[in-house]
Amino acid sequence: MKRLVFGTALILAAMLTAASADTDVFRDTLRPGGHDRSMAAKIADGRKCGLSRQNTFTNSAAFLPCMEARGWVLDHVVQDKSARFIDPETGLSCYNQGGASICEPPQGTVKYTDKHGLSCTRTGAVSVCSNM
Repeated sequence: MKRLVFGTALILAAMLTAASADTDVFRDTLRPGGHDRSMAAKIADGRKCGLSRQNTFTNSAAFLPCMEARGWVLDHVVQDKSARFIDPETGLSCYNQGGASICEPPQGTVKYTDKHGLSCTRTGAVSVCSNM
């Protein structure tokens, strides 16, 4: 099953903007002979659609339909974990998406100072603050 999932979802690193570091995963819809085409074929089609040498594109409104016309559809987007930050007031792990910050409990323990100047420790959904 893992081979099938891996085989059908070859990864083409493509960032939507310079500030984003997400990876778009395209799926082969043509599958000639029942097999996915190679990564080289995917990148070659990407270049025809405006993919740069750094595997980035800036015009998703043009890029996505162009790739679809060549038999590749956007399957899903994998967010780059390094683009996360710790909210200094809540200790939550956050990332920016579409102009808004999406926050969730962090993995492990995080130490931070809240807006009242208290030293806090957050582990998962539980946060403990103290002035000592």
